Amino acid sequence: MKFLAKKIVKKLIKKKIKIAIAESCTGGMLSSVITSVSGSSKVFNLGLIVYSNQSKIKILKVSKKIIRKYGAVSEQVCEAMAKNVTKISKTNMSASITGIAGPSGGTKK
Repeated sequence: MKFLAKKIVKKLIKKKIKIAIAESCTGGMLSSVITSVSGSSKVFNLGLIVYSNQSKIKILKVSKKIIRKYGAVSEQVCEAMAKNVTKISKTNMSASITGIAGPSGGTKK
């Protein structure tokens, strides 16, 4: 993972791209891996952990309607998280992660 993070940071520096990340189930792990790379401060602008629906709504301004209609771990919510963290951070690029983590999480469906 660290090797990939180094490649990403190097490429972002070369292209002068700033990045922001919104994470849910990973609890900041992606941000941690990126910021562990020397030089990442040149490209890493913001990392938010929005674990609860309330934080997705209050901090990232994800619509309650989208969460109700599609679910908190849906593609639609993930997309809204990425778009809104870009707005908040005023970066060129963003990423978001949501899902169900843990050995007892989720359903067979």
